[in-house]
Amino acid sequence: MKKILSILLGLCSVSLYSWTASPSIGGTTGLITTPTANVAWGKSSFGFNLGTHFIADKNNSITPKATIGIAGKAELGATYDIQDKESNDLLLHGKFRFHQSGDTALAIGGNFQSINYGPNFNDTAGQIYLATTYGASFFKMPSETTIVFGKTFAPGAESNIDFSMGFDLNLAPSVFKGYIHWLLDFANYSYSIDPRGAGAGRGIFNTGIRVAVLRDSPNMLLNLDLMILDALDTNRSFGAGLAFGMAF
Repeated sequence: MKKILSILLGLCSVSLYSWTASPSIGGTTGLITTPTANVAWGKSSFGFNLGTHFIADKNNSITPKATIGIAGKAELGATYDIQDKESNDLLLHGKFRFHQSGDTALAIGGNFQSINYGPNFNDTAGQIYLATTYGASFFKMPSETTIVFGKTFAPGAESNIDFSMGFDLNLAPSVFKGYIHWLLDFANYSYSIDPRGAGAGRGIFNTGIRVAVLRDSPNMLLNLDLMILDALDTNRSFGAGLAFGMAF
């Protein structure tokens, strides 16, 4: 019986990403702000995800986004960070998963950020990163752990190294049947150099739940995110997201 349970938990860990691999706030497939080593529709030759996040801060933000998955190994996408009439940012991202063995994956990725601080000041930035994601179990609940190392190229960030770590926990699967996932990530960088609600500061801890509405569908995705951003600081804020996708 123990062997059978271990096998079932392992299978849940391997297939975990197919339920919850939807866009992060910045658009790349990931947790809340942390990219994972998974790509959009990593088991299909082609697929797409559409989504948006709303961040309720003193300056609110809406981030519509689109991502396409290619050949089960790569993704490309764009996010438009609508902050106010004069400060809207464009984020372009890409990722390539170069290794997949069981429930362990490695990917390289990056993004380009066109930042508009106002009518008289514009800037650009970029980031490259290496992400590893692997499956495990936590108190007999299937989970994925992601670790990211990277580098942001922007004014004032010349010697900084990006680091983040995050978890996707299939919460109480015997109760919620895989529909509810608990997301946590901690990072010293955010989804862009001009974020709303999740500024880097002294470090960012984000948490929330992801509801995999179409968990049982092999080629359609509908996920709902409810999040607390920068949860350990007084400037914490709240967010919500919705993602829809299809594979072909």
